[in-house]
Amino acid sequence: MNPMPFFNSRRASRALTVLSLITGCAVAGVPAHHAAAQAIITGNTTTMATVETVDASTGEILLRGDDGDLFTIDMPARRHALPHLNVADRLSVRSFKTLDATLAEPGTPQPESTVSTARGYANRHPHGTLVSFRRRRVRVISTNLTAHTLTVADASGAPKEVLITRTIFYPLLASLKKGDEVDVTTMDAVSYTVMNRTVAPNVQVQQQAGSAAQPGAVAPQSPAPVAPQPSAAAQ
Repeated sequence: MNPMPFFNSRRASRALTVLSLITGCAVAGVPAHHAAAQAIITGNTTTMATVETVDASTGEILLRGDDGDLFTIDMPARRHALPHLNVADRLSVRSFKTLDATLAEPGTPQPESTVSTARGYANRHPHGTLVSFRRRRVRVISTNLTAHTLTVADASGAPKEVLITRTIFYPLLASLKKGDEVDVTTMDAVSYTVMNRTVAPNVQVQQQAGSAAQPGAVAPQSPAPVAPQPSAAAQ
């Protein structure tokens, strides 16, 4: 699941890349005529895969798709909030990616990146969701509307020339001037269902699949067995 680029750099070693990874949450795209902000869906895929390796120290899960391709899922530090995965587990995996660029208001704080997790059950199968919002602010040095290029500086101050490849971002490019700041947000999300494991039949669960958590949201805990309620006669 490689991130899809917002910009294609003319200097690959100094590329300004905008990273993005799913859940099926709705994404509200900003109308193309609104130059102050633009949002697009850059990826939406579903696949079946088998767990090849689990690196407990880094949280990296190596998967092999049914087409033979290898890809990874990087679990966050609080991966205990997601269903545990073992080698040979069969997963139904969905990947959903979005990209947003917004003209920053002068004097506003730097945007912060966030990671949210959730877990639950889907048809009694363990289900987990991991959503990351990666945010960065860049300062405009110059623009070239004819070549669709933009030169910016990030927090380090180093200039980077980039090529705008998405036509939906052309109005935003046309509105930018030297000194403007742009906040770029990529939503990189993955949801998975462990197909080879189910909850025991005698355990009652609330069917609540992990969903796209908003930044800062608290991940729900796995539903606990429901205790039988006393009858009216016993009360």
